[in-house]
Amino acid sequence: MKRIAVLSTGGTIASVPGNEGRAVAGALPGEALISKTELRDGIQVEVESVFQKASNAIGPVEWNTLAEKCQALAQSGNFHGIVITHGTDTLEDTAFYLHCVLDTEQVPVVVTGSQRVPHAVGSDAYANLRDAIVLAASAEARGLGVLVAFNQSIFSAGFVRKTSSFQLNGFDVPGLGPLGMLDEGVFHLLQRPRMLARLPIPEQTLPRVDILPGYGGADAAVAQAVVDSGPAALVIDGLGRGQVPLAWLPVLREAIARGVVVGICSTTLHGATHESYEYPGALHEMVESGAIAISHLSARKARIRLALSIAARGADISSVAADFDWQFAGIQLS
Repeated sequence: MKRIAVLSTGGTIASVPGNEGRAVAGALPGEALISKTELRDGIQVEVESVFQKASNAIGPVEWNTLAEKCQALAQSGNFHGIVITHGTDTLEDTAFYLHCVLDTEQVPVVVTGSQRVPHAVGSDAYANLRDAIVLAASAEARGLGVLVAFNQSIFSAGFVRKTSSFQLNGFDVPGLGPLGMLDEGVFHLLQRPRMLARLPIPEQTLPRVDILPGYGGADAAVAQAVVDSGPAALVIDGLGRGQVPLAWLPVLREAIARGVVVGICSTTLHGATHESYEYPGALHEMVESGAIAISHLSARKARIRLALSIAARGADISSVAADFDWQFAGIQLS
């Protein structure tokens, strides 16, 4: 008998009809969802409704609560897997936070949700939840980091993104694809995810990290207003290989000089940052000024990992930069 803990947090998958014809997200308790999943024999589920929220209300406080609950459940030795139901709008944020801090070598952690409310025709709520539970009970899911189960596809939380606002195949990993699929209750693992080093669950409030999205013609006033508001760090969602708008250069250099940690990733859906160019605003120039180049993570994910890293290491740039180093498990090509 496989014992699976299901932690319900709300979202579309836990919606009920509202009085005006719209859905009320997060109002349906986890027990009501489980009752209609038609689970196969051999799986026992224990449900806890941790939050009853729409996912736009879930952030660092809730992430930490979930991380500590997952850690305690895994260490108890009473469960073979953990499933978290979540609203899709910030599902990738929560899943990535957990991916950064949890050890899944013995107890898999799977996050899922739905694009359609449970009471809608053709809802994916119960199918996705059933698949997530079956996946969490699978020994093949161990040690892959936190997984996202959606529309029979299995994704690494390290790279998954919400790619559609309404279709049932709402999640994907652009350029890389899923790790595998769940077909008739069988997990077909086709590739293993590359993972960065695990970070500790923070004991204090996460430092504030803001995102500045790069775009053509961006004014210095935008960057200046964010810097002056006092974040501990900034993630620049950079252009192409990691370039920044020309007008932001003096603002960002001054911010770095004042001790603000600045990370630069790429706004593209696929590919690494790289110091390819020599011109004002190029990544090479920003790295020389003290910024950190971040590859393979979206700005939302980079923001979360940067906050966790600063919480663990302080603002020491070399230590924080090492938490984004994919080379520790790399292959040197001669």
